[in-house]
Amino acid sequence: MFAGLTAESFDDPEFKEDSVRELVILPMLNRLGYGPASNPRVARSKTLKHPFIRIGTGNHPVTMVPDYTFLNDGKPIFVLDAKSPSENILESKHVQQVYSYAVHPEIKCSEFGLCNGRRLVVFTVDKNEPLLDLGFPEYEAKWGMIEKFLSSQFLLRPHLRRFSPDLGFKLKRLGITRNTDQVFIGVRLNLFAKISEKLFTAAANCWFGDVEHCVSFDFPTKMLPEIVSGLPKPLQEDFCGALQKAPFQAAAGLAIEIDISVRLGEETNGSSGEIFIPLVIQKIHGARFNPEEIEGDPHDIPDHVYQLRRHFAIRRSP
Repeated sequence: MFAGLTAESFDDPEFKEDSVRELVILPMLNRLGYGPASNPRVARSKTLKHPFIRIGTGNHPVTMVPDYTFLNDGKPIFVLDAKSPSENILESKHVQQVYSYAVHPEIKCSEFGLCNGRRLVVFTVDKNEPLLDLGFPEYEAKWGMIEKFLSSQFLLRPHLRRFSPDLGFKLKRLGITRNTDQVFIGVRLNLFAKISEKLFTAAANCWFGDVEHCVSFDFPTKMLPEIVSGLPKPLQEDFCGALQKAPFQAAAGLAIEIDISVRLGEETNGSSGEIFIPLVIQKIHGARFNPEEIEGDPHDIPDHVYQLRRHFAIRRSP
């Protein structure tokens, strides 16, 4: 993504602020989906009609204009300023300059950032400590963190940062089309839910690169018996029965393990306002009951939801 740059590239005295904009920030913006004419979009060097902020009875000038203002439907949602690698972007004067622009009445962004190539930092206007502080060697490895603080989805809905990034979106961004078959082996499922009489969904977490992603596997009702076929017969009946009555959910606790072929589904709005792309199961190659606990087993399922592990333990007890 960064044209062969290394951390040592920023030691070159000829590598200045314009190089940071073109070789570091621009590739990020492209990968995040921002463009000069899209929505959301990025405006370069957006000037203010009234370049001062009023504090008490006096006007205090805003002495700089950040390089990038992120806009959604024409409304600013984030500002980012580029600096030369020789500049310390945590120095108070630089942070204060971008802060004064972010809180200006014509902008009113709750978050802002600075990047000198060597480092990317993101602040909120309410705290002194940065929300994000990454060095250049981490940009690729921790790209999911950059998405959580710079993509429009999370800037518009910051509460979504509590969730893992969606795998369906990641696959679509990589150019995978809806008619492409993908095979997943050994997927351990968690919460099942009935969407309609003809459709169910099951949640799972999958590692993609070095980042844990959440994924929703959608499947038709007729596939449910095959998916739970590895369970002991009484648990099959209990589990399927729980999905047919309120709250129409059942927690597998990562004990249902399947091998499947899937395709990308349609973009969907979740109940918490998040947008995700489910993976639609096309074929089940294998299904197993795997009660062995692994790191990441969820233990926060409400008591009113059927819990497979709990019922398995009850049936095993003398």
